[in-house]
Amino acid sequence: MEPDPGLKATRAVREKISREHGNDAKRLVEHYMEYQRRFAGRLRWSRGAEQEPKDATEGTAVPDAGT
Repeated sequence: MEPDPGLKATRAVREKISREHGNDAKRLVEHYMEYQRRFAGRLRWSRGAEQEPKDATEGTAVPDAGT
């Protein structure tokens, strides 16, 4: 079975990001957590969420740096 082209592209990007962080799981998680903080103002929190992050401010997202 031929892989889905969309998944192929997504996997390629994920592999690139992983390589950029030395294929180190801890560094990769830190990268994604920081990325989430950068765009926290764009996230919608569910009613069941304990609380929104304290540093979540609307409209303060930093433009993507090419990732």
